[in-house]
Amino acid sequence: MAKKGRLSKDELLEKQELAKLIYLTEDITQKELSERTGVTEKTISKWIEEEGWAKLKRNIPLTRDELLSSWYDELAELKEFIKKKPVGQRFADFKEAQLRRSLLKDIAVLEHDSGIPGTVDVMTAFVKFIRRSDLQNAKEISHLADAFIKYKIRG
Repeated sequence: MAKKGRLSKDELLEKQELAKLIYLTEDITQKELSERTGVTEKTISKWIEEEGWAKLKRNIPLTRDELLSSWYDELAELKEFIKKKPVGQRFADFKEAQLRRSLLKDIAVLEHDSGIPGTVDVMTAFVKFIRRSDLQNAKEISHLADAFIKYKIRG
């Protein structure tokens, strides 16, 4: 159950950021989120409502891989569009070249980024993998993963 007592403003903000990160990246109940972050279910519910987390969750790609896949699809479509131009004009115009350059840059950044969302993705996948065969161990690993993510958030 959630920890009782007052938290400092910084502690509360840290817990809110962690809760938001977990909420947006995992399929988790408010009760589980409350237990993992150490705040009450009422507080979790308040944050979800007031901060619009449910809407955010619907609007963000679920994983880094899905986002990369989408960008690669856009690049492939752009390439096919250019190939269909008449002979002698099969090159990117300024806007197409700019779009291609932007997509390639975004892909490179995301592929090499090892930030907190990437860490959360890996930890989530690992806990799900363990949960299939050992629920008790998955709970312990989940707590360790949360501690590691908190450590990464603090820098």
